[in-house]
Amino acid sequence: MPQNRNRPVYISQAGHHLLGTALLNKGSAFSVDERRAFNLEGLIPTAVETIEEQIARAYQQYRHIDNDLAKHIFLRHIQDTNETLFLRLVTDYIEEMLPLIYTPTVGMACQMFSQIYRNKRGVFLTYENRDHIEDVLRNATKPSVKVIVITDSQRILGLGDQGIGGMGIPIGKLSIYSACGGISPAYTLPI
Repeated sequence: MPQNRNRPVYISQAGHHLLGTALLNKGSAFSVDERRAFNLEGLIPTAVETIEEQIARAYQQYRHIDNDLAKHIFLRHIQDTNETLFLRLVTDYIEEMLPLIYTPTVGMACQMFSQIYRNKRGVFLTYENRDHIEDVLRNATKPSVKVIVITDSQRILGLGDQGIGGMGIPIGKLSIYSACGGISPAYTLPI
C-alpha cells in the first residue's frame, strides 16, 4: 500500500528539543506558523528559507572548505543537525560528495574518529557490554529500526583494526542507503 506523503506528521517535541532532533529539524525552513506552534520563535533566524535555499547556502559553505576531511566533518555536522538538508544536499551533489561520506575519505575519518567525534550516532557495543547487550540496544533513540549496518572495526578499508573509529563505516554506508536507496534515516542504525 503506497504511503501518503502529504499526511501530517504529529510530533510531541518543541523548542530546543525539536531543533536538536536531526530527523525532525528543518532549520530555517520552518514556516512562521510552525515556529509559533513548536515554540521556535526567537530560536532561529527570522527569515524562512526553502529547502533549495538551504541547499544553496550549505553548498556555498562546503565549497569554501579546502580539504576532504574537513568537508567530511562539515557534512556529518549537517547530518547530525538536519537529516533532510543533509540528504538533499548529498543527493543533489552525489558524484562530488559520495567520496566524502564514504570511500576514500571515510578511511581517514575512521583513523581520526576520536579527534573528529562531534555527536552521538549509532550504538557502540563493547566487550564490557556483553552481559547486557539488549539493554544497550534499547538505549538507541530510534524505535523503528529496519536496517542495521554492523562493524567489528577490523580490517577497515585495508587499514587494519580501527577500534571505535570503525563506526565511520556503518555511518557512511547507511548515509548512502538513505541518499541513494531512499531508506529513511529514521529506520537505520549503525552499530
